[in-house]
Amino acid sequence: MIDLYTSFDKFIYLKKIGGLTLKSIECYHSFISVFINYVGNLDITVMKEETIHGYIESLFNRPISKATIATYVRHLKVFLVWLEDEYNVCYNAHKIKVPKSPKKNPYIYNDDEIKQIFSTIYKSSDWLSVRNCVAVSFMLDSGLRQNEVCLLKRQNVDVSNRIAKVYGKGDKERFVPLGNTTLMFLERYYIMCPFKNENVFVNKEGEPMSRNAVKLFMQKISLQLPFEFSSHKLRHNFATNFLIDQYYKNGSMDIYALMTIMGHGDIETTKRYLHVANQIVYSKSHISHIDSIGIVI
Repeated sequence: MIDLYTSFDKFIYLKKIGGLTLKSIECYHSFISVFINYVGNLDITVMKEETIHGYIESLFNRPISKATIATYVRHLKVFLVWLEDEYNVCYNAHKIKVPKSPKKNPYIYNDDEIKQIFSTIYKSSDWLSVRNCVAVSFMLDSGLRQNEVCLLKRQNVDVSNRIAKVYGKGDKERFVPLGNTTLMFLERYYIMCPFKNENVFVNKEGEPMSRNAVKLFMQKISLQLPFEFSSHKLRHNFATNFLIDQYYKNGSMDIYALMTIMGHGDIETTKRYLHVANQIVYSKSHISHIDSIGIVI
């Protein structure tokens, strides 16, 4: 008997020694564990396609979004394909279709909303408030992910050239641009912070700031704002505004430059921002036909 629990432990172990990031491993464990709990500790050689399909069907009866369902199914499919290859079983996993999730344009902040974000964060003059302003500024100005903020080293911030070296998914190294406002916040933070850790962002004990700490203060800010707010939305805003600003400055949008700065491995991931940026640019420059007619009611 080859039980599901044992094979799942082996799957996770191989992901770890394969060099996957802790976050990726946590995602596999979290999303696949729901399936494991649903079917129980079966012998994988007798597990049926009907059981797998029943689990997928059950996801649609849960109070979760289609995007979340798609994430569960996508991770499960990877696991099932691995089981087929590793133990010579057959579930026809390659035929499992990941449900399409609705495409939703990212929320783009206007200038007043961006000012409101920073005024909400900076309600006191303590160094932790300034730190949080810097973290949000890096996400909005340079497109950093939460984990990239936490891992950012002081030695990798080149103030004179206004760039920073960051390590993204899979420890991939890339350079990102820094604006004057971000550098101004950063200088103030360096002066006020009582600790000189090698990491840029530290907690009140002087230890490197954790992803959970970033998540918590982002959630706290979100509750105080009348519009959508998260680290993902800050990154989306950077990408969309990068293309829009390029268009107004150069008359074109360089999607490959954005792909490089964002650390995407696939141009298709970056194209979504091009689509949104074009919508905004074309809408702003739109000449209304009915306006030219002069209709009066």
